[in-house]
Amino acid sequence: MEKKKISFEKISTRIVIILMVLFLLSVIGCAIAIKAGATGLFKMDHDIDTVVYEVSDDDNTAMRIYKGYNNGVYAAENYVDAYSKDLLLGRHRMVEAAVTYKNLIGWKIFAPGEYNSILYLDNGYMANANGKESDESIMKIATKIKGLKDTSEEAGAKFFYMQTPGNVDKYGDPKINNVKDYANYNADLLISDLKGYGIPCLDLRDNIHETFDDYHSLFFKTDHHWRQPIALWACGELSGYLNDYYHLDFDPSIYDQDNYEIKVRKSYYLGSLGRRATLAAATPDDFEILYPKFDTDITFLMENKGINKQGDFTITYDYEEFDYPDIYWRECYLALLSFYGTGLATVVNNEPPNDTYILIVGDSLAIPMTSLIALNCQRCEIIDPRYFEGSIKDYIKEEKPDIVISSYSTTIIQDYYPIFDFD
Repeated sequence: MEKKKISFEKISTRIVIILMVLFLLSVIGCAIAIKAGATGLFKMDHDIDTVVYEVSDDDNTAMRIYKGYNNGVYAAENYVDAYSKDLLLGRHRMVEAAVTYKNLIGWKIFAPGEYNSILYLDNGYMANANGKESDESIMKIATKIKGLKDTSEEAGAKFFYMQTPGNVDKYGDPKINNVKDYANYNADLLISDLKGYGIPCLDLRDNIHETFDDYHSLFFKTDHHWRQPIALWACGELSGYLNDYYHLDFDPSIYDQDNYEIKVRKSYYLGSLGRRATLAAATPDDFEILYPKFDTDITFLMENKGINKQGDFTITYDYEEFDYPDIYWRECYLALLSFYGTGLATVVNNEPPNDTYILIVGDSLAIPMTSLIALNCQRCEIIDPRYFEGSIKDYIKEEKPDIVISSYSTTIIQDYYPIFDFD
């Protein structure tokens, strides 16, 4: 009898299936170990979100069951996602093998609707896929931000919303890989609702459209964050806005790029999208770090990390993170404010040009802006609600900032996300 020939594709498929089965068994093993109380075997540097819906005393039984079920599913997904991505032994090598195989057979899969899922742009950049939020969901976010506004104004602060961009161009990327991304749609709807509440809005997407020809170059190819020189430019735009609408005397020229030395680490950074795709499908980004050419004297505070130090601008940088040897764990972007694993950072200018105190409540695109804005005022802080312990509203009442800025990128405007929990 003639033996059947086994093709290379069949062999590769069987190998990948075996690897995926081993991967799944490892995830299940991790879950069982965690359930049995072996949490000490694992080290996580960030919290895991476990709540989609808040259960209210006013909810009827059916609603409590519905919310409880969704919270359980959400928690299970996040635990499996976190432990399988960050802690599973050999995870990156298994994913690299799978990606190499998919590339070999020309198999492209895209997953719209999953936060931080990957879409591939034609010019080598990666983007997020974001689903369309309902009018009710966006209004829920707007109402929460209005509550933050009311608390801020009661504490004597001016308040406005700052829309930072996502890595999909509102004006130039209607579709990616034939998948429509709704991040900008969601952001437009939110801004409309906020304006309906009488909340002023600074939409940096419009400023970018008027200033830059190459939108994608503002971001890393492997990440949804903008590069530090672009955050520097954004601080100039923000300073102009503060001067125009709140009659402050900020100096936008501080943010001229000529006032900074830029040191570049070549092919050094693999962002969150690149880590998901692995080095089999992603090329590391160059990473730029700014150093002011003028004298600076600041105090940098981060209570839950035990940081309290005085020096020049560079004390805000986490060089241990910059120099971490494993590119899959090297969080260069968060190292721009030592912000890995924390929810509050304070930068005090010891030689301030004025006595203005600014608090930014929002997401990670504001990280590099915080220390830069502090160069133009007396104190600037950032709070990320996902990791802040306590009530942000109570913090505002106690600290009494002069200006509170609510700031979010387009990619994070989703109603279930705890980043909009200010209570």
